[in-house]
Amino acid sequence: MSIFAPVKLNERLKETLNRKLVHISIAFLLINMGWGMAWPYLPNLVKLLGGGVIAVGMLSILFNITSSFGQFFWGRSSDKMGKRKIFALFGVFSSGFFFLLIGFASSVFLVLLLRTLQGFFISAQTPAISALVSEISKDVGKGFAVFNSFSNIGFMLGNFAGGFVTSVFPIHFVYYFSSIPIFSGLILLIFFKEEKKNPQDLRLLMRYDRPGRTVFKWKNVKAFVERNRNISLFSVSIFISMIGSGMVYTYLSLLIGARFGSSWVGTYFGVDGLASIPLIILFGYLADKYGSKPVLIYGLVGYMATFYLYYYSITIPMLILTAIVSGSKWGSYFNSANTYVSRMSTKKERATALGLMNSSMALGWVVGPLLGAYFIPMLGLAETMLVAIIPEIISLILVLFIKNDRYIRDGVYKK
Repeated sequence: MSIFAPVKLNERLKETLNRKLVHISIAFLLINMGWGMAWPYLPNLVKLLGGGVIAVGMLSILFNITSSFGQFFWGRSSDKMGKRKIFALFGVFSSGFFFLLIGFASSVFLVLLLRTLQGFFISAQTPAISALVSEISKDVGKGFAVFNSFSNIGFMLGNFAGGFVTSVFPIHFVYYFSSIPIFSGLILLIFFKEEKKNPQDLRLLMRYDRPGRTVFKWKNVKAFVERNRNISLFSVSIFISMIGSGMVYTYLSLLIGARFGSSWVGTYFGVDGLASIPLIILFGYLADKYGSKPVLIYGLVGYMATFYLYYYSITIPMLILTAIVSGSKWGSYFNSANTYVSRMSTKKERATALGLMNSSMALGWVVGPLLGAYFIPMLGLAETMLVAIIPEIISLILVLFIKNDRYIRDGVYKK
């Protein structure tokens, strides 16, 4: 039985689903708080241990490869067993356990090894949680909006907490402390009561460094691509956009740390997250009223502006302004990407559509860090941020050719 008291609503079913959604959302607020503490400082830790830009790039590349591969393994195992909770618990435990071990790592090799293993084992939670949220939500879109809002708040709180920890203790301590909220969220999940249902939808859960669920049958993709030109073109666009994102966000912590000190790494990401939370609601309203395409265009323009500001920002006020602009792009781009693909696909093919999008995103985050590792030694960290604008321009051009989804639901025109 859930440890949260039921909320008095008119419909018993709605009451139960809402209670369960709040339960799992609060658990992941804590879990993502741990991620928000630990994730931004991985590049700084590698640099402290003597690693260069290639080692920093490998943090993201190895993690995304093993995470994407792991999702096929764990996702199919979860679907076959009909169980979600056990996989979610295992993934969350692995998350906290490997961050704790990273805190004790004494070499770059150990950090990379632990990060690689972490990518595989924590990927057990991504398809499981995606399925759980869809199963307990009467309105799947609103269910994911609630879950992601809690998760983003947790990540933001973790950013600020990580900034405080690194201002008081050596950087290793942020990994010791990050395990506390993660294991606290794990305890809450233990009390979550799972019910057997079939997942209705699969949405992108995470924003940084981690692909969404990519469990689908590859043999279906070719025919799907031929039938769904808009989704296919958008998947190419998001792949190219994530190349630019991977070039920047794999190494951004190093740039902020070099200019403003390591404690500002967490503070920056905290302000970024804080700015994105209210804007998610605003851009969601705009996407409903005008369609997702205009909001996606704004998001890509926001990427370009943010990358330019990374190059230009050498004062604290400019860094804060950059964080606000960056938060607006997060608030517009990712939710609108989910919305666009969900609206343009039929219910039967939605898992394939979202899986294709998430795979494109993950692949972009493999290619991007490689390009960053190539350009940084030649041009420098700040200058590479400018180069990353080019993929965003190409991505924007492709988005201009996709059909707007304003009057489309479940792949059908409805006005």
